[in-house]
Amino acid sequence: MEGYPGSGRVWWLGFWQTAKHAHWWLSADVRPSGSADPLAVGSIDLVRLTEPLAALAASLPDLVATERATLADLDRRIRDAVPRGDDDASVASAIASRIELSREKVALFNAAARRAWTGAMVDPAGNLTLCRELGGILLPQELRDRLRTSHADDTTLVVAPGPGLSSVPWELLVIDDDHDVRLVERASVLGGVSPALLVDLARPAPPWAGGGRAVRVVDPTAAGSRAGGGRIYPDGVPEAWRSRSGDDDALLGAGATMGCSPTELAATLQAEEWARLVFVGHASATDPAMPTSAGLELAVDVEIGDSRLTAGRWLREPTRWPAPRRVGFVACQSDDAGYAEQIGLTLAALNAGARTVIATRWSLPSDGSERVVAGGAPIGSATTALALAVDAALGATDPVGAVGAWQRDRLDCWRSASSDAARRLHAPLVWSALVAYDVPDAAVSTIPGLDQPVVRRPVPEAPRRDVPPEPPAGDPAEVAKSSLAAGVAAFGRADWQEAREHYLVALAAFTACGDPKGVADATTNVGNTAYFLGDLEEAADRYRTALPLYRDLGLDRQTAVVGQNLGNVSFQRGELDVAAEQYRAAAEALLRGGFRRHAADTLVNLGAVLIELGRPHLALEHLDQAGALYQETCDESELGGKLAELDQNTGLALAGVKSFERARAHLLSALRHWQTGEPSAERAARANHNLGLVAFRAGDLPEAQLRYGLALEHFHTVGNEHEAADARLGLGTVARHRGDVSGARSNFRQAQEHYRRTGQWLAYAQAVFNEGLTHPGDSGQRFDLLAGAWAAMQSMSWRLAHVSERAAWRAALDHANDEVLESARLSGRDRQFAELLESLRIAGTLRRVGPTPLSPALPAEADRDAPFVEPLPSMTLSAGPVMPWAPSSAADEAPCDAPPWIDCGWPPTLADAVARAEEIIAVAGSATLPLRRGAVSLVALLNRRPQQE
Repeated sequence: MEGYPGSGRVWWLGFWQTAKHAHWWLSADVRPSGSADPLAVGSIDLVRLTEPLAALAASLPDLVATERATLADLDRRIRDAVPRGDDDASVASAIASRIELSREKVALFNAAARRAWTGAMVDPAGNLTLCRELGGILLPQELRDRLRTSHADDTTLVVAPGPGLSSVPWELLVIDDDHDVRLVERASVLGGVSPALLVDLARPAPPWAGGGRAVRVVDPTAAGSRAGGGRIYPDGVPEAWRSRSGDDDALLGAGATMGCSPTELAATLQAEEWARLVFVGHASATDPAMPTSAGLELAVDVEIGDSRLTAGRWLREPTRWPAPRRVGFVACQSDDAGYAEQIGLTLAALNAGARTVIATRWSLPSDGSERVVAGGAPIGSATTALALAVDAALGATDPVGAVGAWQRDRLDCWRSASSDAARRLHAPLVWSALVAYDVPDAAVSTIPGLDQPVVRRPVPEAPRRDVPPEPPAGDPAEVAKSSLAAGVAAFGRADWQEAREHYLVALAAFTACGDPKGVADATTNVGNTAYFLGDLEEAADRYRTALPLYRDLGLDRQTAVVGQNLGNVSFQRGELDVAAEQYRAAAEALLRGGFRRHAADTLVNLGAVLIELGRPHLALEHLDQAGALYQETCDESELGGKLAELDQNTGLALAGVKSFERARAHLLSALRHWQTGEPSAERAARANHNLGLVAFRAGDLPEAQLRYGLALEHFHTVGNEHEAADARLGLGTVARHRGDVSGARSNFRQAQEHYRRTGQWLAYAQAVFNEGLTHPGDSGQRFDLLAGAWAAMQSMSWRLAHVSERAAWRAALDHANDEVLESARLSGRDRQFAELLESLRIAGTLRRVGPTPLSPALPAEADRDAPFVEPLPSMTLSAGPVMPWAPSSAADEAPCDAPPWIDCGWPPTLADAVARAEEIIAVAGSATLPLRRGAVSLVALLNRRPQQE
């Protein structure tokens, strides 16, 4: 039988971390029928966890933050160590520098290994102290009381740690204040996945028939390759892997010269129905914030030119890599529990047919790495022993029980070790890295989709005309020239529709006379008019059409300009990571070509996007570079305006690094320019708004009230009620922090009325949420207002990846998560607390998994031939920072999908909150999907019933 007996005790311990707390809830002992309240709920102040989690990180093989920064600096210096001339001395100096820097990298990794092999995950006394402290904080007293008399063979604890706690070795936590009793000695510990992850999986799991054939992928990189870290067995694969692989098994990689590529692995998995897959090698992630970028390192695949099987690709093509029922990843940080969205390698395997997955929480030390503290003498093969244990467990009747039994044996050996070498060989540094997921078939569910998709964008009243109604008369070249000139004139008057008509005539004429540059120019200009008319889809299509034309003509400046325009489109769509890449590439191309003034504009946009992405330090680097270019290239008539725009962005970037005085100085400089140098009351009001925001963050409430008040006065006077409402939000927040409850509510309600009347449902939700914060922490009215607004706000993250990219939005939603959970806990709503927490766990799992489109590579050569193209003007993207998205982005649309209701052991209790959220969204005036669709059961995930062989 597979899984744990249904008669055993099973608990779910779920965590979710916000900026202030680690919130948790503990289920009652799960039974097949009936309902029960949570056994306990709670919130842990993160201050209590700071020191023990830092001590844990320092005891693991992964680089800590300071070491990562040092490594990044070394890599940068290695890249910069290039010959300064063609002479032999310059070449020799560059080589010598690279050799020395490479030695420093080796020393850095050796220091990290030394730290791990002498730290609390090896030293028994240090480990007992650390794990007793972590156990006392993270394991609820109600659970510890029950575990003291339990037995591991009939007790299961499923832990869903969420981001922030994924590297905790739960099995090692001490459950007794007086004795050294570890959690693994009283329970089998499993990793928890949201039941929403198990909806509509692509492949059903093959039945478990006991034993069966195995696919073992061991050290699959090619000989001599350094990709992904090189080979883990440079001296040859241990014989144990060959001896346990029979004729019916498949052993891939294993020292083969060419290794094993993703295509070879796919062919093997498709050829037979296998019982288990074990991968032993390297895993890596190209983006630490994106779980789908995590991948298994294999040999280079000639079909795709890549060596990695990423989680994203596996999720998109599950039938190409069908997973056996049992899968093991003995590879660095192959677990995906540390991501806010648990859609990494674990989910990819489950989606492809696995039901039992064993992964590793942190980077594993390589065999022999202990030599740095053992005087060069190896102690054994601890990591290989771990991999062999995983292989054996996946072939056992009860894989999870087998892992637990092996870990308890390692614990005994470690405790009884009589030498340093023996303690290192059996240290939990290696064996407690494992985390096992075991999903009952009954927990996998299906939620039927909707028959009709929801139309989310308004349909234009008339189809756009891609060609003029009549073919151009007369000489095509003359028609093209005159029409293009007329379009430029109309564009200068901001008459976008007239300019579009002229540009379309020019496009047809250039096409008729076979002028590829004219076609590219006219196509770009049609795209520009589409951009200003709000048709981002057409704008992007036009720009992508023009790009290869300019590239084929070798016109680098035009290529760069169109690349920048694509960046503007991506920004307006909210695709910030794409916009940043497009701006970066355009700026580099413009600088290479000597177009320094235009490059400065692009760098300002890049800085603004990086601020939105929460990377203020990098933004400041680009903004400083833009300032130097403006000083170099602008005359006095335009320098003041450019520097004022720069000051706006620099001020917000400095606020992002909490340098509030410097931020205020830059924003005041911008304000003075808009008041006296180049008077603009509108821009001055926005500068005051930004000054209010900075003052509030700095804790200067009188200054914040003054600045928000000045902004409100102007916006209200000129009838700009939208930005007036934004200013009222700021004033209401200041009033709340000053204890002026009536003033705060008045401002929030006035803002709500404007947002409701104009259909700005998300701003409306934020204003309602802020009103909720004015009520006492334990009041039902506070919870009712917060929960409804929270449910509306949270929906923006569903399948809208670009929204969660924005740092301001992440911070706002994190604050909302914290407040609504605290409100539920303080008001005694334990069921709602548990459902809220599990809703946070599933929100990100609904995103579409697809490749991110990036702009094409830009040519390396420069060209100074000025095109007859109207590039989009540089924009001060940060002029109104209250709303965390651009006015035309998809974030203004209704959410396009919804998560299911969660059965946590009782009937769902959030129906009222979701209904209020739907009422909030309804002010947009368009039909939307319900905010919950279908239902999944956490109880089914925990009811671990026997399965017949």
